[in-house]
Amino acid sequence: MNQHRKIITLVCTFLMALHIAACGQTTGVEFTAIQQKSDIQTLENTDLEINGDETVNTTESSVNQPESDVPTVENTALEAKEDETINAADTPIIQQENSAQTVENVDSEITTEELLDLFINGSINAVRSTDSTSAYYITDLNMNSGEWDSCSIGERVDLDNDGEDELIINGPYGGIYLDARNNKVYEFAIGDGNAIALSYVYYNGSVWIMYSNDTYVGYKCYHMEKFEGADNLAAEINFSEELIDPNNAESGMKYTLNGNEISYEEYTELCSKIFATEVNQCHQLKGNFF
Repeated sequence: MNQHRKIITLVCTFLMALHIAACGQTTGVEFTAIQQKSDIQTLENTDLEINGDETVNTTESSVNQPESDVPTVENTALEAKEDETINAADTPIIQQENSAQTVENVDSEITTEELLDLFINGSINAVRSTDSTSAYYITDLNMNSGEWDSCSIGERVDLDNDGEDELIINGPYGGIYLDARNNKVYEFAIGDGNAIALSYVYYNGSVWIMYSNDTYVGYKCYHMEKFEGADNLAAEINFSEELIDPNNAESGMKYTLNGNEISYEEYTELCSKIFATEVNQCHQLKGNFF
């Protein structure tokens, strides 16, 4: 009996051990399966997160890229507009500079002869020698009227020794000498009554402008000027003859050169050299030009 119980006890113990072993294996398998399932979910979640991040980043990149492109396009447009504005602003200045250069080039090409021709044609005026703010046209002169105070176009002579000819307007008291320079015509010399009769002479290898004064009997006075260019007076000569006593025609004559008294022979020699070459367009009539 006791032996039979021992056998039953051993069998129950053995069966229980088997059952326990079987349950342990099942639990291990289930745990392993659960763990694998959890790992798969973890991997899936990780993939989803990665894919989500990539999607978000891709979307943000796509969004940011147009935003980045927009300022670039705007900046490019602004720069182009600024360049156009600058170019548009510079264009009138460049045109003005080109126009000024063109005018300067045209002006620089006008010769002395052409300027004098323009005055004769009435296209430009002549600036007065006594007033630089005043000028006159050739039509203001009494041209070719045949009257005593009429004027006419004379010859062209280098009167100021600069290598370029001046224009002589024939007229009362020697007429007018016109010089062209700085793209203008200027009144270089003018006769004005018997006290300032205009002429020119060749003396000592140069042309001299001479003003004569013989307003009354027993008195003659001459003033000569040599120019080296119309605005450069290089030398002057004054000589005269007059009665010692203006009230006594028998008092004899006095002769002077540059303020110093000289002999009659010296004076005569000087006058013979000067007046032998004098060129005079003087009418010796009183009156006014215009």
